[in-house]
Formats: sequence, structure tokens, C-alpha cells
Amino acid sequence: MRKFGGSAVWRWLQIPYRFLRNRVYYETLLYPYGAWRHRRLNKTALRSQDHSYTRFYRLPAQLEALSGPVLDFLGLGDSPDRVLRLLVFACSNGAEPYTVASELLRAHPGLGFSIQATDLHPSLIAKAREGLYGDGELVRNEFLTEERIAATFDREGQGWRVKTGIRDKVEFSQADLLDGTSCARLPPADIVFAQNVFFHFDPPLARAAFMNAAACLKTRSAFFINGMDLDLKIHLTRELGLAPLEFKHREIYEQSRLHLASDWWNYHYGSEPYSFLRRDRLRRYSSIFLKS
Repeated sequence: MRKFGGSAVWRWLQIPYRFLRNRVYYETLLYPYGAWRHRRLNKTALRSQDHSYTRFYRLPAQLEALSGPVLDFLGLGDSPDRVLRLLVFACSNGAEPYTVASELLRAHPGLGFSIQATDLHPSLIAKAREGLYGDGELVRNEFLTEERIAATFDREGQGWRVKTGIRDKVEFSQADLLDGTSCARLPPADIVFAQNVFFHFDPPLARAAFMNAAACLKTRSAFFINGMDLDLKIHLTRELGLAPLEFKHREIYEQSRLHLASDWWNYHYGSEPYSFLRRDRLRRYSSIFLKS
């Protein structure tokens, strides 16, 4: 006898079930409790700089913002006369800078650009320079499609090698975000990425790391800072006069939460669901800030 749990009816019923469980129960009814618990957790949580989690094509809406309104703001487009300089902190195994390079080459084939990617850990820098990844490191989903895999990688043995033209756009080096002199040796950049790293520091250290990364911004530039304490982000971006980019900011924020558990408040790297009740929601939930 065919199980009801495997029927099309059951699969259809899962849609309202997931909506009620996640959107209504966890993200609405438990929102005040979760926010309170998360604030308490962040005061006592043990942080670690050894934690690393990254994925290729993790935030496609953010990539769309990069190749669209961000380049428009910088006045570049496909200009062949100027080389766009990007700086990626905490690059981990290289997934983020290689994703950015692949997307820029696809969307703006005439754009001159270079990416300097840094990380604290030499082992991750070595992995990123090699540019070779196993099947388990290419998590296929609605964002990392077969078309994007084909555009970014060549099959090599049992793994996937980042295409030479993409690897040539990225240079890797070691740098410590908490070391101001280390960051000062890096040339100013048009776009700085420092994502999913600040929430691994206690608030005073997060502030220092944020300021060191922001010091690398050119006079007119863009700062990508997904993954940090939201109250601290509001405070620091206001202090530095950075303007949040409105373009698809909610979609980007919600994509950044897809890997989180429902009880997000039990993890220091957790982040609250998007709330329309927040008067400062644009600055609170944006991950891209503009300096001009």
C-alpha cells in the first residue's frame, strides 16, 4: 500500500506547514523572545577565528547588486580605461573571490578588474590558490546551477578546477583583520568585502576589525559587510557616514539566512528574520554600503 507521506497531497501540504512553522511560529510569534535571547547570548558567547563556512554563489542577489547599481555608483560600467580594484577579507577557501570574479567576467566582459583576497589562515590561502574543489564543496542548489559551474570550473580528475581566466584575476595573501599595520599594507580598493567574519569577534574586537577594513575604502567606494551584529553595524556605518544600498536588500538578507537553523537565537552567528516593524530596517538589514 502506498504511503500517504510520499503522496503529492502530502508534498502540497508541506508548503503551508513550512510557512506556519517558520514564518509564523519561529519568525513572528517567537521573534521577541529570539531577539532577547540572541542579545544575551552575544554578551557571553565564546567566539572563534578558526570557524570557516563559505559556499560558491552564496548570495546571488548581492552579485546582481554588484554588477548593477554598485558599478553604476562607482561610474565604471564596462570602462576599459580604469581597473576596478576589489579587496576580499576573510576569503576562506576562495569561494567568494572566485565567485565575484566569475560573475564580473560574465556580466561585464569588457571591465578591467583585479581582486586581492586575504585570510588569517595559511592553510586556507594555500587551498584558495590551488583553486581545486571536490564535489562536496560545490553545493548544487537553485543558485549554483550547472550553467554557473560550467562557466566557473573545468573538470579535473575527481574534482573541479577554477578556470585559468578566473584564477588570474585573483591574488591571495595572508592578512589579519585585527592588525592595523597588516591592513595598511593593502592598497585602497573601490570595493571591499568583509563578510561573515565580524560576528566571530567580541564587540570591541569587531569594531577594531571593522575600522581596519573600512580604512581600505577609497574616497568613493562600496563596502560589503554581510554577517555581523546588526546593532553594531548600524552604529559603525552611521559613524563613518556610509549609506545603505536599498537595491534588493531584503532579498539579499533573506538569502544570507537560508543556512541558519530555525532557532537562530541559539547561535552567535545567527541573525534575526527581516522585520518591517524596524524603523531602521534599511540600514539594519542592508549588506552593501556606499561611501562618497
